[in-house]
Amino acid sequence: MQEVFNKNFHTIEKVEPGKGNRKRMYILDTWIPDQDIWIIGCAIGLLCCKADNYEIYLAVSRNPELEPSKFLVGLKRDWIFYQQRDVYAYSTGINDLVSYQWLPTNSGVLVKKGEPIYIKVGAVNLMINALEYDAFCNIYYTLAEPNEKDPEK
Repeated sequence: MQEVFNKNFHTIEKVEPGKGNRKRMYILDTWIPDQDIWIIGCAIGLLCCKADNYEIYLAVSRNPELEPSKFLVGLKRDWIFYQQRDVYAYSTGINDLVSYQWLPTNSGVLVKKGEPIYIKVGAVNLMINALEYDAFCNIYYTLAEPNEKDPEK
């Protein structure tokens, strides 16, 4: 049985109200593994206070691009894992706040040593007040054996 490791990324940020400030999209972090790994799953959490019109996004991606910015489309480019939370009502439970995403048994996404993985975050505030949000992800992976090959190649 292979050991499963995890890598955590987290931020607490604010999106101001107003026409020019109501949307924010950025790369939270870039992870460059120091050896070949297989990504096998991810937990993504998107938390904020109840609001009438607020959206939070997080993507684990191979692509650093953030354009086009309209509708935060750049955030969704070449994603491995993705989660979006549209906050229009109070949470109905943990599944509204945290998503656990696992790839099927004996599969994974091969990431070669030195290949970057980007953690991208986006938020939209259509309210009249500033709102804070908490976005995090925990990537689960195993170490690749030196003789393993990408099954897609």
